[in-house]
Amino acid sequence: MTASTNASFLVSHATMASETDFPPAKRAKTVSKSWKVFLTENLAPKGNLYGLQDLFAHGFDAAGNNGRRTTCTTDRQANKFYTLRLEHRKGGPMAQYRGEERILLFRSDRPGAIAKIIYSSELPEVNVALKSTPSLHQGVAAEGDPGIENQGDHTYSTAHAKIHVLDVKSQYRGRDLGGLLFSEAITSLKSKYCNDDGDYDDEIKELEESDSCGPVKSNGSKQVYDVECMLDAEEDVTRHGKLVSFYEHLGCRVKSSKRVHYVNNNDSETYRKVPMQIDLHPPKANSPSKQERARSRRKKFSHLVSTKGAFLPVQLVGSFGKLSVRSHCNEEVMKLDWLVQETPEGIKFCTTHGHVLLATPDGCVSVLSPGDQDNEGDSDLDIDTGVLNKWTHFVPCHISDNDNTEVDDSSSSNESGRSLWVLRTCHGTFLTADSIKHTLSCTRLPSFWQANGSNLSLVCTSDTPPRRHHYRKCWKFQTYDYVSSMRSRFLNFSLGRASLIEALGWIHAFPAHPFHSWVSDESNSDASPSTAPSLRTLCFLMAETAREEGLPDWVQLVALFHELGEAVKILDPSNTGEMAESIYDWTISSRSRVVGCRIPQRATFREFRHLNMDEEDPRYNSGNGVYQANCGLDNVFLMWSGCEYLYYLLKANGAQLPEEAFAMIRYYLLGDWHEHGEYSSLTNGDDEDMLPFIQEFDALRRRVRLKCVECGNLSDEQCSFLWNNHYGDIAAKYKCDHVFNW
Repeated sequence: MTASTNASFLVSHATMASETDFPPAKRAKTVSKSWKVFLTENLAPKGNLYGLQDLFAHGFDAAGNNGRRTTCTTDRQANKFYTLRLEHRKGGPMAQYRGEERILLFRSDRPGAIAKIIYSSELPEVNVALKSTPSLHQGVAAEGDPGIENQGDHTYSTAHAKIHVLDVKSQYRGRDLGGLLFSEAITSLKSKYCNDDGDYDDEIKELEESDSCGPVKSNGSKQVYDVECMLDAEEDVTRHGKLVSFYEHLGCRVKSSKRVHYVNNNDSETYRKVPMQIDLHPPKANSPSKQERARSRRKKFSHLVSTKGAFLPVQLVGSFGKLSVRSHCNEEVMKLDWLVQETPEGIKFCTTHGHVLLATPDGCVSVLSPGDQDNEGDSDLDIDTGVLNKWTHFVPCHISDNDNTEVDDSSSSNESGRSLWVLRTCHGTFLTADSIKHTLSCTRLPSFWQANGSNLSLVCTSDTPPRRHHYRKCWKFQTYDYVSSMRSRFLNFSLGRASLIEALGWIHAFPAHPFHSWVSDESNSDASPSTAPSLRTLCFLMAETAREEGLPDWVQLVALFHELGEAVKILDPSNTGEMAESIYDWTISSRSRVVGCRIPQRATFREFRHLNMDEEDPRYNSGNGVYQANCGLDNVFLMWSGCEYLYYLLKANGAQLPEEAFAMIRYYLLGDWHEHGEYSSLTNGDDEDMLPFIQEFDALRRRVRLKCVECGNLSDEQCSFLWNNHYGDIAAKYKCDHVFNW
């Protein structure tokens, strides 16, 4: 019987629970904060917008990836933050080709280009004779004239272009910066020859002063042309087809009528040159209003080099890797290479191929491609360009790792490097990753991102500010001396007397997911625990899942009781309960570690380790610390937690559970050991024997917690029925049904 089946089964049998009824649940104050209040407290930009340096500078302070220098991050000569910029140059003394232009990519902190594309273009010679004749749009060109093509109702002369060099320095490859330069060059050619927008007066003046006729109509307006752009994909035979595939992805095609040439560049390598071509055309004829809208959008969105703004290549990552995004025009879902650009209004995301990310008022996130700007069918975006531009901007807001209960502001660069951000749209929504479709979307509630400067990524994380605040306090408070004092205080079990069934009733007051701390509606900010899954519901569902999977009855009992350590807040309200609300709640189940020895490198939230005084204490920061080698985990101090207290509570009160059961209760939170193999110098053979049981129990708990996110609460009657008809007998079997000293 599944947990969901049990829930419906119990509703119809609630009246059968007559032997033991659950005591009324004592209500504890829950931390449930409206996100609007949260924004007011934490997201104020303090008069200035955050920029790229605020997001990514921390990753530039040290080498990433275990000392290996990462693409576009740290550098041995200039170990500081920098951004990238594009620069467009024409002609000059260095030019080798007629009509040569260059687009160069620079770092902000040094001279010298890190990547470049060199191309040239010229008009067909036939246009010299046409300088004083009516425009080609007026149909004066003869059908057989060279350099002229007929496309439907419009006849265009063809300009010719060639890409001579496309080069990205090796240490900056891997981010499609070559694709960026190629797309910018194509955009520049289209702007020069295919589009009838631009600063006409300056262009006409420049062309009139040149030796040949420029793209000007006889009536003084700009003439448009088709463009035939040629290039050679030169690749060595060991990388056969890779460069060709790269250019094909950018819209080029192999010229089958041209021969492939094989060359040797005196470096013992043989290269092949594959002739390729891309054809550019003026936009389709459209209404004057749509033509003007297209001009406005092209000027605003399609030319990164013209903005002269700072940008960085970045990856947008979700829990399953690189995130996809939907095309606004055709609903295609794509994975793209992103650039994040800093603007006076915040940041905006574009791609290396000219797409622009936008968030619509209905919560959708999509990309507007360069071709969409001239698409006459995009009626749903028939809006003012200025408004559309606002949709492309996101305001980064930083979430502090300190909450209002902490008075110190100590932090480290590593700590700030893993802190949380939200990306707010102009609609008041937040950029997020759809966990099911793995695509970008927007949500009304804040969704959190971590900016990683070492690999230039923005990672959408399930982490939340309350969780980070809690773990920060864990690192600050949980020292060897603190654990020693808590053991002395609580292990005499003098708080009071209660049965475990009573404690199950008490933990109904606490949420199953304590770090999901806000609700969607501000008017519901004091919602009852019954509106979200309680800790008691989680325990019963976990026990029922263990029962359904055929696990032993003592595993079912451990699943039912494993969170009872939180009941201490009810038994000790003036101390533990008050401290949990105002300072630090040690009873909440969170990842544990051994105190009194060196902290593992993989420890959870290790960026906060500098807050722990034991880190600088020679008694506690050596490999084994205060412990003997291979002493066994039974003989070490773990962080003081609700599970640690429950472990000793059951032993002190005569529970006759198997040793595997006690090990599961105490060690399932010690992920550094059972997940990552840490503490091998402390463990012994007995610990290794227990390891499979602990791993299976932790996996069971993770599965049930995921199912319990949106499940309904089990009622007192349903829980009583389960206890009276199944779990009460198991508790009696293992001497867990009597009144305990707490």
